[in-house]
Amino acid sequence: MFIKRVLGYPGIAAIYGPRGAGKTTLLKLLVEGAKEVGGFENFVFIRYEFSEKILSDLQLGIPELNEGVIGEIANELSKSLNNLTIGTTYLGIIIALRDIITSVIKIIERYNLRDKKVVVVYDDIDKYVSKHDQDALMAAANAIADKIVHEYVPRRLWVKVIFAVSDNAASGELDRLGSKGGYTPYLLWNLPKRAFREVVDEIVMKTGVKDVDFDLLWNLLGGNVRELGIIITGYNWNVKAWLQDRAINRVKETFRRHAESSGFGSVEKALAWLIEKGRVAARDYGLGDFTGQPDAVEGALGLLENNITININPPGVWRLSELPSEPWIGKDYAYQIPAYYWAIRAMVETGKANVTPEDLLKIMQH
Repeated sequence: MFIKRVLGYPGIAAIYGPRGAGKTTLLKLLVEGAKEVGGFENFVFIRYEFSEKILSDLQLGIPELNEGVIGEIANELSKSLNNLTIGTTYLGIIIALRDIITSVIKIIERYNLRDKKVVVVYDDIDKYVSKHDQDALMAAANAIADKIVHEYVPRRLWVKVIFAVSDNAASGELDRLGSKGGYTPYLLWNLPKRAFREVVDEIVMKTGVKDVDFDLLWNLLGGNVRELGIIITGYNWNVKAWLQDRAINRVKETFRRHAESSGFGSVEKALAWLIEKGRVAARDYGLGDFTGQPDAVEGALGLLENNITININPPGVWRLSELPSEPWIGKDYAYQIPAYYWAIRAMVETGKANVTPEDLLKIMQH
Protein backbone atom coordinates (compact mmCIF):
# COMPACT_ATOMS: atom_id res chain seq x y z
CA MET A 1 0.00 0.00 0.00
CA PHE A 2 2.81 2.44 0.93
CA ILE A 3 4.69 1.90 -2.33
CA LYS A 4 1.60 1.97 -4.50
CA ARG A 5 0.17 5.10 -2.93
CA VAL A 6 3.23 7.24 -2.21
CA LEU A 7 5.19 6.37 -5.34
CA GLY A 8 2.20 6.12 -7.65
CA TYR A 9 2.55 9.62 -9.08
CA PRO A 10 5.01 12.56 -9.09
CA GLY A 11 4.68 15.61 -6.87
CA ILE A 12 4.85 16.38 -3.15
CA ALA A 13 4.06 14.19 -0.14
CA ALA A 14 4.53 14.34 3.61
CA ILE A 15 4.95 11.44 6.00
CA TYR A 16 4.17 12.53 9.54
CA GLY A 17 3.44 10.99 12.91
CA PRO A 18 4.78 10.73 16.46
CA ARG A 19 8.53 11.03 16.91
CA GLY A 20 9.74 7.47 17.37
CA ALA A 21 7.02 5.90 15.22
CA GLY A 22 9.58 4.63 12.70
CA LYS A 23 9.49 7.12 9.82
CA THR A 24 13.28 7.19 9.37
CA THR A 25 13.49 3.40 9.63
CA LEU A 26 10.78 2.99 6.99
CA LEU A 27 12.47 5.40 4.59
CA LYS A 28 15.93 3.88 5.12
CA LEU A 29 14.53 0.42 4.38
CA LEU A 30 12.83 1.75 1.27
CA VAL A 31 16.16 2.96 -0.14
CA GLU A 32 18.27 0.02 1.10
CA GLY A 33 15.81 -2.70 0.17
CA ALA A 34 14.70 -1.45 -3.24
CA LYS A 35 17.30 -3.55 -5.08
CA GLU A 36 16.53 -6.76 -3.19
CA VAL A 37 12.75 -6.44 -3.33
CA GLY A 38 12.56 -5.86 -7.08
CA GLY A 39 10.11 -3.79 -9.07
CA PHE A 40 12.09 -0.59 -8.56
CA GLU A 41 14.35 -0.78 -11.60
CA ASN A 42 13.02 2.54 -12.89
CA PHE A 43 13.60 4.46 -9.65
CA VAL A 44 16.37 6.59 -8.19
CA PHE A 45 16.07 7.01 -4.41
CA ILE A 46 17.90 9.83 -2.63
CA ARG A 47 17.39 10.38 1.10
CA TYR A 48 18.74 13.44 2.89
CA GLU A 49 18.65 13.18 6.69
CA PHE A 50 18.75 16.41 8.67
CA SER A 51 19.82 17.26 12.20
CA GLU A 52 19.74 20.61 13.97
CA LYS A 53 20.60 23.13 11.25
CA ILE A 54 22.75 20.66 9.29
CA LEU A 55 22.45 17.91 6.72
CA SER A 56 23.68 14.83 8.59
CA ASP A 57 23.37 11.96 6.10
CA LEU A 58 22.97 11.18 2.41
CA GLN A 59 21.64 7.82 1.23
CA LEU A 60 21.39 6.80 -2.43
CA GLY A 61 19.75 3.78 -4.02
CA ILE A 62 19.53 3.00 -7.76
CA PRO A 63 18.54 -0.69 -8.08
CA GLU A 64 19.59 -1.15 -11.71
CA LEU A 65 23.12 0.30 -11.48
CA ASN A 66 26.33 -1.25 -10.16
CA GLU A 67 27.87 -0.04 -6.92
CA GLY A 68 30.72 1.77 -8.69
CA VAL A 69 28.44 4.08 -10.64
CA ILE A 70 26.21 4.58 -7.60
CA GLY A 71 29.30 5.62 -5.64
CA GLU A 72 30.23 8.16 -8.31
CA ILE A 73 26.76 9.67 -8.27
CA ALA A 74 26.74 9.76 -4.47
CA ASN A 75 30.02 11.70 -4.55
CA GLU A 76 28.57 14.11 -7.09
CA LEU A 77 25.51 14.65 -4.89
CA SER A 78 27.70 15.27 -1.84
CA LYS A 79 29.87 17.74 -3.76
CA SER A 80 26.80 19.60 -4.98
CA LEU A 81 25.86 20.32 -1.37
CA ASN A 82 29.16 22.12 -0.84
CA ASN A 83 28.06 24.72 -3.36
CA LEU A 84 24.84 25.40 -1.51
CA THR A 85 24.33 27.79 1.34
CA ILE A 86 22.47 25.67 3.86
CA GLY A 87 20.47 28.62 5.04
CA THR A 88 19.06 29.24 8.48
CA THR A 89 17.05 32.30 7.49
CA TYR A 90 13.59 32.22 5.95
CA LEU A 91 14.90 32.86 2.43
CA GLY A 92 17.98 30.69 2.95
CA ILE A 93 15.86 27.67 3.87
CA ILE A 94 13.69 28.06 0.78
CA ILE A 95 16.68 28.43 -1.56
CA ALA A 96 18.60 25.53 -0.02
CA LEU A 97 15.76 23.00 -0.19
CA ARG A 98 14.79 24.07 -3.70
CA ASP A 99 18.37 24.08 -5.03
CA ILE A 100 19.07 20.59 -3.68
CA ILE A 101 16.36 19.31 -6.04
CA THR A 102 17.83 21.34 -8.92
CA SER A 103 21.28 19.82 -8.28
CA VAL A 104 19.83 16.31 -8.11
CA ILE A 105 18.12 16.70 -11.49
CA LYS A 106 21.29 18.08 -13.14
CA ILE A 107 23.34 15.13 -11.88
CA ILE A 108 20.69 12.61 -12.90
CA GLU A 109 20.63 14.07 -16.42
CA ARG A 110 24.44 14.10 -16.60
CA TYR A 111 24.45 10.34 -15.96
CA ASN A 112 21.77 9.77 -18.62
CA LEU A 113 19.18 8.70 -16.06
CA ARG A 114 16.43 11.10 -17.10
CA ASP A 115 14.16 8.13 -17.87
CA LYS A 116 14.23 7.19 -14.17
CA LYS A 117 11.62 8.12 -11.58
CA VAL A 118 13.44 10.28 -9.04
CA VAL A 119 12.36 10.10 -5.39
CA VAL A 120 13.96 12.65 -3.04
CA VAL A 121 13.31 12.33 0.69
CA TYR A 122 13.87 15.14 3.19
CA ASP A 123 14.00 13.10 6.39
CA ASP A 124 13.56 14.86 9.75
CA ILE A 125 13.35 18.15 7.89
CA ASP A 126 11.60 19.73 10.89
CA LYS A 127 14.86 19.40 12.86
CA TYR A 128 16.51 21.67 10.28
CA VAL A 129 13.73 24.24 10.19
CA SER A 130 13.28 25.96 13.55
CA LYS A 131 9.83 26.52 15.03
CA HIS A 132 10.13 30.21 14.14
CA ASP A 133 10.67 29.45 10.44
CA GLN A 134 8.07 26.72 9.86
CA ASP A 135 6.34 28.84 7.23
CA ALA A 136 9.61 28.68 5.26
CA LEU A 137 9.08 24.93 4.95
CA MET A 138 5.72 25.48 3.30
CA ALA A 139 7.24 28.13 1.02
CA ALA A 140 10.04 25.73 0.04
CA ALA A 141 7.56 22.93 -0.66
CA ASN A 142 5.50 25.38 -2.69
CA ALA A 143 8.56 26.39 -4.75
CA ILE A 144 9.45 22.73 -5.35
CA ALA A 145 5.86 21.96 -6.36
CA ASP A 146 6.04 24.78 -8.91
CA LYS A 147 9.26 23.35 -10.39
CA ILE A 148 7.75 19.87 -10.62
CA VAL A 149 4.50 21.02 -12.24
CA HIS A 150 5.81 23.78 -14.51
CA GLU A 151 9.35 22.61 -15.33
CA TYR A 152 9.92 18.90 -14.74
CA VAL A 153 6.58 17.47 -15.90
CA PRO A 154 6.71 19.37 -19.26
CA ARG A 155 10.26 17.98 -19.71
CA ARG A 156 8.95 14.49 -18.92
CA LEU A 157 11.00 14.27 -15.74
CA TRP A 158 9.26 12.22 -13.02
CA VAL A 159 10.07 13.66 -9.58
CA LYS A 160 8.60 12.87 -6.17
CA VAL A 161 9.68 14.84 -3.08
CA ILE A 162 8.76 13.41 0.33
CA PHE A 163 9.00 15.48 3.51
CA ALA A 164 9.22 13.35 6.67
CA VAL A 165 8.26 15.35 9.76
CA SER A 166 7.38 14.77 13.41
CA ASP A 167 6.64 18.32 14.51
CA ASN A 168 2.97 19.35 14.35
CA ALA A 169 3.85 22.88 13.29
CA ALA A 170 5.80 21.52 10.31
CA SER A 171 3.07 19.13 9.17
CA GLY A 172 0.50 21.90 9.61
CA GLU A 173 2.51 24.23 7.38
CA LEU A 174 2.82 21.57 4.69
CA ASP A 175 -0.94 20.96 4.83
CA ARG A 176 -1.37 24.56 3.64
CA LEU A 177 -0.27 23.37 0.20
CA GLY A 178 -3.75 21.93 -0.27
CA SER A 179 -3.64 19.77 -3.39
CA LYS A 180 -0.84 21.71 -5.09
CA GLY A 181 1.74 19.46 -6.70
CA GLY A 182 -0.43 16.46 -5.86
CA TYR A 183 0.31 17.03 -2.16
CA THR A 184 -0.85 14.21 0.11
CA PRO A 185 -0.14 13.73 3.84
CA TYR A 186 0.52 10.16 5.04
CA LEU A 187 0.18 9.25 8.72
CA LEU A 188 2.59 6.66 10.14
CA TRP A 189 1.68 5.60 13.67
CA ASN A 190 3.46 3.76 16.47
CA LEU A 191 3.80 -0.03 16.33
CA PRO A 192 0.62 -2.10 16.68
CA LYS A 193 0.24 -4.03 19.92
CA ARG A 194 1.32 -7.41 18.56
CA ALA A 195 4.48 -6.05 16.92
CA PHE A 196 5.30 -4.03 20.04
CA ARG A 197 4.98 -7.16 22.17
CA GLU A 198 7.46 -8.92 19.88
CA VAL A 199 9.95 -6.06 20.37
CA VAL A 200 9.55 -6.14 24.16
CA ASP A 201 9.83 -9.95 24.26
CA GLU A 202 13.04 -9.82 22.22
CA ILE A 203 14.55 -7.21 24.54
CA VAL A 204 13.58 -9.27 27.60
CA MET A 205 15.13 -12.38 26.07
CA LYS A 206 18.39 -10.63 25.16
CA THR A 207 18.83 -8.67 28.38
CA GLY A 208 17.43 -11.16 30.87
CA VAL A 209 15.50 -8.44 32.70
CA LYS A 210 12.74 -9.79 34.95
CA ASP A 211 9.16 -8.77 35.76
CA VAL A 212 8.52 -6.60 32.72
CA ASP A 213 4.84 -5.60 32.64
CA PHE A 214 3.96 -5.50 28.94
CA ASP A 215 0.42 -4.22 29.48
CA LEU A 216 1.79 -1.29 31.47
CA LEU A 217 4.31 -0.49 28.72
CA TRP A 218 1.59 -0.62 26.10
CA ASN A 219 -0.67 1.69 28.10
CA LEU A 220 2.14 4.20 28.57
CA LEU A 221 3.90 4.02 25.20
CA GLY A 222 1.31 2.69 22.77
CA GLY A 223 3.99 1.06 20.63
CA ASN A 224 6.50 3.93 20.56
CA VAL A 225 9.89 2.25 20.32
CA ARG A 226 11.87 5.46 20.86
CA GLU A 227 10.35 6.04 24.28
CA LEU A 228 10.80 2.36 25.12
CA GLY A 229 14.50 2.80 24.45
CA ILE A 230 14.58 5.88 26.67
CA ILE A 231 12.94 3.96 29.54
CA ILE A 232 15.53 1.20 29.19
CA THR A 233 18.72 3.18 28.60
CA GLY A 234 17.88 6.48 30.24
CA TYR A 235 15.90 5.29 33.25
CA ASN A 236 17.04 1.69 33.72
CA TRP A 237 13.41 0.49 33.52
CA ASN A 238 12.28 2.97 36.21
CA VAL A 239 8.83 3.65 34.79
CA LYS A 240 7.77 6.04 37.56
CA ALA A 241 10.79 8.28 37.05
CA TRP A 242 10.18 8.26 33.31
CA LEU A 243 6.51 9.12 33.85
CA GLN A 244 7.40 12.09 36.02
CA ASP A 245 10.06 13.49 33.68
CA ARG A 246 8.75 12.61 30.23
CA ALA A 247 4.97 12.84 30.70
CA ILE A 248 3.81 14.76 33.77
CA ASN A 249 6.51 17.44 33.71
CA ARG A 250 6.24 17.91 29.95
CA VAL A 251 2.47 18.45 30.10
CA LYS A 252 2.85 20.85 33.04
CA GLU A 253 5.60 22.79 31.26
CA THR A 254 3.40 23.08 28.17
CA PHE A 255 0.56 24.43 30.32
CA ARG A 256 2.93 26.83 32.10
CA ARG A 257 4.28 28.33 28.89
CA HIS A 258 0.80 28.76 27.48
CA ALA A 259 -0.48 30.25 30.73
CA GLU A 260 2.29 32.86 30.68
CA SER A 261 1.73 33.85 27.06
CA SER A 262 -2.08 33.85 27.08
CA GLY A 263 -2.85 35.63 30.32
CA PHE A 264 -4.15 32.75 32.43
CA GLY A 265 -1.62 33.66 35.07
CA SER A 266 -1.10 30.17 36.45
CA VAL A 267 -1.06 26.52 35.43
CA GLU A 268 -4.01 25.81 37.73
CA LYS A 269 -6.17 28.47 36.03
CA ALA A 270 -5.21 27.12 32.61
CA LEU A 271 -6.16 23.61 33.76
CA ALA A 272 -9.50 24.87 35.12
CA TRP A 273 -10.21 26.43 31.72
CA LEU A 274 -9.32 23.17 29.97
CA ILE A 275 -11.64 21.18 32.23
CA GLU A 276 -14.55 23.50 31.46
CA LYS A 277 -13.74 23.54 27.74
CA GLY A 278 -13.42 19.76 27.72
CA ARG A 279 -16.75 19.23 29.48
CA VAL A 280 -18.56 21.33 26.90
CA ALA A 281 -16.79 19.62 23.98
CA ALA A 282 -17.34 16.12 25.39
CA ARG A 283 -21.04 16.87 25.81
CA ASP A 284 -21.37 18.35 22.31
CA TYR A 285 -19.48 15.44 20.71
CA GLY A 286 -21.35 12.77 22.64
CA LEU A 287 -18.23 11.55 24.45
CA GLY A 288 -19.76 11.25 27.91
CA ASP A 289 -18.01 12.67 30.95
CA PHE A 290 -14.83 14.58 30.19
CA THR A 291 -11.76 12.56 31.12
CA GLY A 292 -9.21 14.12 28.79
CA GLN A 293 -10.46 12.57 25.55
CA PRO A 294 -8.28 13.80 22.67
CA ASP A 295 -11.19 15.01 20.52
CA ALA A 296 -12.41 17.17 23.42
CA VAL A 297 -8.94 18.48 24.28
CA GLU A 298 -7.87 18.95 20.62
CA GLY A 299 -4.79 21.20 20.59
CA ALA A 300 -5.74 23.48 23.47
CA LEU A 301 -3.18 25.15 25.76
CA GLY A 302 -0.31 24.55 23.34
CA LEU A 303 -0.72 20.77 23.38
CA LEU A 304 -0.75 20.51 19.59
CA GLU A 305 2.16 22.85 18.86
CA ASN A 306 4.25 21.16 21.58
CA ASN A 307 3.58 17.69 20.18
CA ILE A 308 1.52 16.34 23.06
CA THR A 309 -1.51 15.80 20.82
CA ILE A 310 -1.55 15.33 17.05
CA ASN A 311 -4.09 15.89 14.28
CA ILE A 312 -4.72 12.45 12.78
CA ASN A 313 -7.38 13.55 10.32
CA PRO A 314 -6.16 16.51 8.22
CA PRO A 315 -7.72 16.98 4.76
CA GLY A 316 -6.68 14.27 2.30
CA VAL A 317 -4.75 12.15 4.81
CA TRP A 318 -3.86 8.53 4.03
CA ARG A 319 -3.02 6.28 6.95
CA LEU A 320 -0.04 3.99 6.52
CA SER A 321 -0.84 2.39 9.88
CA GLU A 322 -3.98 1.04 11.50
CA LEU A 323 -4.63 3.06 14.64
CA PRO A 324 -5.61 1.05 17.73
CA SER A 325 -8.98 1.42 19.42
CA GLU A 326 -7.77 2.95 22.67
CA PRO A 327 -8.90 5.89 24.83
CA TRP A 328 -5.89 7.99 23.78
CA ILE A 329 -6.94 7.81 20.11
CA GLY A 330 -9.87 9.91 18.90
CA LYS A 331 -11.52 10.51 15.55
CA ASP A 332 -9.64 13.70 14.70
CA TYR A 333 -6.97 13.95 17.41
CA ALA A 334 -4.77 11.60 19.40
CA TYR A 335 -2.09 11.78 22.07
CA GLN A 336 1.33 11.03 20.59
CA ILE A 337 1.97 8.56 23.41
CA PRO A 338 -0.66 7.32 25.91
CA ALA A 339 1.29 8.60 28.93
CA TYR A 340 0.24 12.14 27.99
CA TYR A 341 -3.39 11.06 28.05
CA TRP A 342 -3.07 9.51 31.49
CA ALA A 343 -1.26 12.59 32.80
CA ILE A 344 -4.01 14.93 31.61
CA ARG A 345 -6.72 12.52 32.77
CA ALA A 346 -5.18 12.48 36.25
CA MET A 347 -5.09 16.29 36.26
CA VAL A 348 -8.70 16.48 35.11
CA GLU A 349 -9.96 13.97 37.66
CA THR A 350 -8.03 15.47 40.59
CA GLY A 351 -8.50 19.08 39.49
CA LYS A 352 -4.81 19.85 40.03
CA ALA A 353 -1.69 19.93 37.88
CA ASN A 354 0.64 18.54 40.54
CA VAL A 355 -0.16 14.88 40.01
CA THR A 356 2.23 12.01 40.70
CA PRO A 357 3.13 8.83 38.81
CA GLU A 358 1.17 6.96 41.49
CA ASP A 359 -1.92 9.01 40.58
CA LEU A 360 -1.59 7.97 36.95
CA LEU A 361 -1.02 4.31 37.73
CA LYS A 362 -4.02 4.25 40.06
CA ILE A 363 -6.30 5.71 37.38
CA MET A 364 -4.98 3.25 34.80
CA GLN A 365 -6.01 0.32 37.01
CA HIS A 366 -9.67 1.38 37.16
